[in-house]
Amino acid sequence: MSRKPVHLEMIGGAGPRQRVWEAARRHLLASSAFTSADLSRAAKVEMGIVTEYMKCLRAGGYIAPVDATAAHGQSVRYTVVRDNGAEAPRLRRDGTTVTAGLRQEQMWRVLRMLKGADINYRELAAHASTESFPVDATAANSYLRDLHGAKYLQRTAEGKGRGRGGVPARYRLVSDTGPKPPMVTRVNGIYDPNLGQLIWIEPVTEETAIYGS
Repeated sequence: MSRKPVHLEMIGGAGPRQRVWEAARRHLLASSAFTSADLSRAAKVEMGIVTEYMKCLRAGGYIAPVDATAAHGQSVRYTVVRDNGAEAPRLRRDGTTVTAGLRQEQMWRVLRMLKGADINYRELAAHASTESFPVDATAANSYLRDLHGAKYLQRTAEGKGRGRGGVPARYRLVSDTGPKPPMVTRVNGIYDPNLGQLIWIEPVTEETAIYGS
């Protein structure tokens, strides 16, 4: 089987919605309409998930019906009217964008753009913040420490002191696995969607489990 073009497929950890979106975009490039059944077969995703995601895409203005009505016994055909690129739109039922994880995306993007230069958590928070989604220093500090624990970052300088008078540690990206941000999981580990793997889980001692970190 020939490999899909890179602009059509995100590498690693493609979930059901991602596969459905990729199937819809293939129809777009082929200038052909599709039904929910077409996407279900192409993406190998059960119909219920496809139908639910198509509702989100329609509400968000990403797909639209080709025909105003479908003939009796036939499914409505759709087409992509707003191409979001290779990555599937992350949407709620009402079509609004899911914002969870966006700040990690912003921080990861900054780290990749540095191309080997080092940074501390205060600088990362400042560079990663946008008007819509500001990144606070605490979140930036935690993300840097987690990525360092997972071997994505090298600590280039140790921190000294605490608070405003302290000098924060500096880090440099040494493992760039792709555009998707490694995500801190609920088990306090790192999941890399580029590789589709759980890379690192924070070791837990008996004292940590009882009293917390």
